[in-house]
Amino acid sequence: MLKHRFLRLFAFAAILAATLSGIAFAANPNKLWEIVSESCVPWFQSGKGPGLCTEVSPNGYAVLKDIFGHAQYLLIPTTRITGIETPSISQPGAVNYWQAAWGYRSLVSSALRHPLRDDQVGIEVNSADSRTQAQLHLHIDCMNPLIVTQLASHASDTPDTWTRTTLKGHTYYVSRIESGAAVSFNPFERVAHRAAELQQNMRDHTILMTATKGGFLLVDGIYQPEGPEINPGDAEELLDHSCQIAQPGGR
Repeated sequence: MLKHRFLRLFAFAAILAATLSGIAFAANPNKLWEIVSESCVPWFQSGKGPGLCTEVSPNGYAVLKDIFGHAQYLLIPTTRITGIETPSISQPGAVNYWQAAWGYRSLVSSALRHPLRDDQVGIEVNSADSRTQAQLHLHIDCMNPLIVTQLASHASDTPDTWTRTTLKGHTYYVSRIESGAAVSFNPFERVAHRAAELQQNMRDHTILMTATKGGFLLVDGIYQPEGPEINPGDAEELLDHSCQIAQPGGR
C-alpha cells in the first residue's frame, strides 16, 4: 500500500514539474536563451559536456530536447538571434541552421526507437507573433501523417516555383527544391527573397522543411489572422508532437 502511494505521489510530482516547466517557458520568453547561454555553452567550453543540452556544436548552435512532445528537439543558435526576422540569418554565407537541424533528424527516430522516413520528419520555425521564445529555435519533430500525404502530391512540382495549397485549413505555399540545389540551400534566404518580392515583413513568415522524392519541400506560411488566406503564422501545426506516425497504422 505504501509503495503504491509513493508511486502515485511520484507520478503526480513528475506531472506537476512538467506543468510548471511549461508555465515557466510561457512566462519567460528568454528561457531558451538562458538554458543555452548559462548552462550548455559554459559547460561545453569548460570541457564538462553539453550541460542541459543534448549537444553543443562549435559551429554556433546547440541541440536541446524539448519538454513538449515525445521526440521533439530544438536547434538553437549559441549567439543572440531573436527570431525569423533577424536579417543576418538570411544573408549569403550565414550559418545554415536548417542543414544543421536536418542533420539531427535521427534523434527523433532514436527517441521513438522507431525508424522514420525522411518525409516523416519536419524542421519548422514560427513567425514572430506565434512564438513564445525570443531566441531563434528550429523545431525538429515528426510530421503530421495527414500532412505527409497531402505534401506528397507536390513531389513532382516544377522546382523553385511556389504553389498555393491548404493545410490544416490554412493557406500555405509550397516549393520543391531538387536534391542537387539543396546542398547549400538556406530556407531563410529563399523565403526572405520571396518576402521582399511581395513587399512582406519577414517576421510574419513561418517555415517548414521536409523531404520528398529527389529533394525537399519548403512550406511557407504568412501570418494572416483574418481574410481569405488566413494563417496563424504557426507551421508547427503541421508537425505532430505525439508522433502518431510512429505508431502501428502510422503512414
